[in-house]
Amino acid sequence: MLTRYLRALCTYAHTRNPGQKAGFTLIEALITVSMLALFTALMMPSLHRVNPALNLEQRANALRSLIKQARTLAIAHDKRVFLCGAAPDAETSMDIDSPCDLAGSWQHGVLVVIDQDGDQEPSTGDVVTLYQSADSRESVLSWRGFRGKSRVEFLPNGMTYWQNGRFTLCAVGDKTLRRDVIINAAGRSYISRDNAGGC
Repeated sequence: MLTRYLRALCTYAHTRNPGQKAGFTLIEALITVSMLALFTALMMPSLHRVNPALNLEQRANALRSLIKQARTLAIAHDKRVFLCGAAPDAETSMDIDSPCDLAGSWQHGVLVVIDQDGDQEPSTGDVVTLYQSADSRESVLSWRGFRGKSRVEFLPNGMTYWQNGRFTLCAVGDKTLRRDVIINAAGRSYISRDNAGGC
């Protein structure tokens, strides 16, 4: 359909004024670009289903962005900030002891929590500032870090609380697809695309 439209547009551009140079008007070019953008936008959801590596890459980039935001919040608020897995009922119930999953699961989403009450633990007195939903149909997220904590803590200076480790994102259905988001003790992160270990 698109090729027919472009062919017709080219034919129209060459035949409308025989004495003038062939070309497109600004309106014709804008309509064509708009249609291409529309078709591309319509095709993006189906590309995610076709290419799980693309989906995994986007999830890793979103997680890395959330890590950067958590670090920035710690510095900006001059408070401890926790990056943790969301409690199973954190979205629906406000009457819970901790917004973070105490078992260390990351399958209900990822939270960024500012330690507002200063008790150095995620609790009901703290403020949940950011939430990233889980995509359990497409990927599985896990954390493994130094000191064995089930969360990442950023100190007011932006460094982690002597933690370095890695988040591992594994594609559901394909154990060879994996992305690691690695955090060092300085609180900086990067994405590793080495799939040698698999999931």
